[in-house]
Amino acid sequence: MLKHVRIVIGVVLWSICFSAQGQSTFENIVIGACGSYSSFMAHRPNLKGYPNAHFGMFEASVGKQANGTKLWHRDYHFPEAGIGAFYSNVGHNKYTGDMFSAYAYIKFPYVRFSKSGFNFRLGLGPGWVENKFDRTHNYKNLVSGTHLNAAIFLSNSYNYQINPNHKISIGLNLVHFSNGAFRLPNLGVNLLGLGFAYQFQKSQHVYSLTDSLIPVHKVYYSLSYSVGLKEVYPVLGKQYFVSNLSFTGLYRYSTKAGLGLLFDFFDDSSVNHQMKFDSDSSNNHKSNLQAGVGAVYEVMIGKLSIPLAVGFYAYNNYKEIPFMYLKMGISYHLTKNINLNFTLKSHYAKADFFAYGLGYRF
Repeated sequence: MLKHVRIVIGVVLWSICFSAQGQSTFENIVIGACGSYSSFMAHRPNLKGYPNAHFGMFEASVGKQANGTKLWHRDYHFPEAGIGAFYSNVGHNKYTGDMFSAYAYIKFPYVRFSKSGFNFRLGLGPGWVENKFDRTHNYKNLVSGTHLNAAIFLSNSYNYQINPNHKISIGLNLVHFSNGAFRLPNLGVNLLGLGFAYQFQKSQHVYSLTDSLIPVHKVYYSLSYSVGLKEVYPVLGKQYFVSNLSFTGLYRYSTKAGLGLLFDFFDDSSVNHQMKFDSDSSNNHKSNLQAGVGAVYEVMIGKLSIPLAVGFYAYNNYKEIPFMYLKMGISYHLTKNINLNFTLKSHYAKADFFAYGLGYRF
């Protein structure tokens, strides 16, 4: 059954690609397909036993190149944004099974020549792992405790314009699947591949990479509250409620980005549970509250913003975790002041939790 589904999806995607050649009404529409020669990255010692055969990753996408009608189009040198679909059999890995994803992406050009150029692409969306951890039938799956995951796509590519309607590109692609410790185990799936893409592009405009940044010199303050669930070892245990209250002071020095200070307050109910089993029994029954201070760099893309922060705990009773933490996420501004946000907090490369929240900027 699954084989038939793959065939149908493939036929539909390729039909869309070829039919687009005759539709000149779609201004700046880019339709493409990509195949990558890939491998599973054993980023932890206990993943060394996973099958390491090379395999294929396949993607199809529909996007549109920015035309300059909005300020951020020019700030980012007329990027391409759209949606894509991903599939890989992960080398017939019996622990994970097949993997799928649907994602949104944006592709930023950073070098352009008359018929070619270099691009960086960032994609994010839900991902599906066919086989999750099961303590009886799939106990060697240490990478995903859930079918549903967050999927992140990073790629760097070189493209060449064959003619006004067709383009080829080659690049390095990294795909990461993780559930943010919502359910354990969660070592995450990392796939690295060398990809080849073919694109149909009905209207190609060569835009300059001349920097059009406009200084802003404004200070913003924002307050946000986000919540999530996390699981701690042993696996198949209880999920714990976590919350994060954040205050940020941000100096926006241009239309593209800003720098600032971050003050965090975490209420992590798993801390009490973990302190019961650490080496210092005097920690029992201490507060699970944590406070941190850090620096944040925020990238603005229209109504979207991407905050990247590094923080340090100023108050923390659970000494088994590192002193430093990282936060990264995406915010969508519903209005000038109100935004929805999605954040991943981690300790170095180990995910701590995903959080979903609401923010107010003033």
